[in-house]
Amino acid sequence: MKLSIRQQALLIVLLYAAIFFVAFTLSKTLLYVFVFSLISILVVNFIYKNMMRLRIPHPISVTAALIIYFGVLIYAFVRIIPLVVNQIGSFYEFMKNILDSKYWENYLADNPELSKVIGNLADWASPRITELFNNFLLEFAKKLPGIGVVIFYSVLFTIYVTIYTKWTTKSLPGLFPKRVRPLVEDFLSKLGMSLQSYVDVVLLGGLIVGLSFYFLFSIFLPEYTVLLSFWGFITNLIPIVGVVIEWIPILIVTLGLGLKNFIVVNLIVAAVHFGAFLFFIFIMKHKANINPVLMLIFIFLVGLVYGLVGTFFAVPVAIFFVTLWNEFIKTELDETRI
Repeated sequence: MKLSIRQQALLIVLLYAAIFFVAFTLSKTLLYVFVFSLISILVVNFIYKNMMRLRIPHPISVTAALIIYFGVLIYAFVRIIPLVVNQIGSFYEFMKNILDSKYWENYLADNPELSKVIGNLADWASPRITELFNNFLLEFAKKLPGIGVVIFYSVLFTIYVTIYTKWTTKSLPGLFPKRVRPLVEDFLSKLGMSLQSYVDVVLLGGLIVGLSFYFLFSIFLPEYTVLLSFWGFITNLIPIVGVVIEWIPILIVTLGLGLKNFIVVNLIVAAVHFGAFLFFIFIMKHKANINPVLMLIFIFLVGLVYGLVGTFFAVPVAIFFVTLWNEFIKTELDETRI
């Protein structure tokens, strides 16, 4: 049975995808460079597009986008990340102190059953937080030598791919046989637009949560404002699951603020996340045609294979397969006559 042009294109795309996934499994450094480079390129492109809308000439827009992006990264590494690292140790001790001291028993004296439930949860969480914290430091120390390599090559790829965007986008279809190139070009174009929409909305959502946390915790936990703002931004780069990961330490530390402040802070946090979540789902449903259940499945599966870093690029993988399905498989099925 002779394969159609669309079927041939599908098989070749899947072959290239399989090669990439095997390479990522064999080399975590390659995976980190790819993920960080892809995100960086899409963020720079987001800045570039908005500057072009202001009718700023192409060369100036590209240069300014790169300067803005790397300027923000340098500022983060020089000013923000050192503060975050300095606050981690004391924040951990603060959480442990709250769990060990059982502050909530004072303002839940009239509700001993609820107090007991929270106490049991605290007894369960305390050793696991210690284990998680120690494992985090150990893993960070192990991967520290490779971080420089990842940053170096990611910066190079971001700069060169951004400068030579037109050449890169025109060259990619050249990796495919001539007979399937029109289909592949259309697929890559739609994939690129969906990925760009995803990065745009995730980045905006992370910024909204990070800035909201900065103002919120400047009032309630001023000594940990930078850490919690940074934590809110980073965890919101992981759709759906990131909110749960982020909220656990916030729930713990706000237990020490008293019942009223605990309720106020967590209601505000819930409102911020609800707005960011609706924004994310609305955009992704219309731009990438992908639903939350499918995203959750891919976050679980990709995270299972590639670990924590896998959760950051799980949704782009989902977008890849959804676009693949819509452009090749669904279209083929729709055209097949029984």
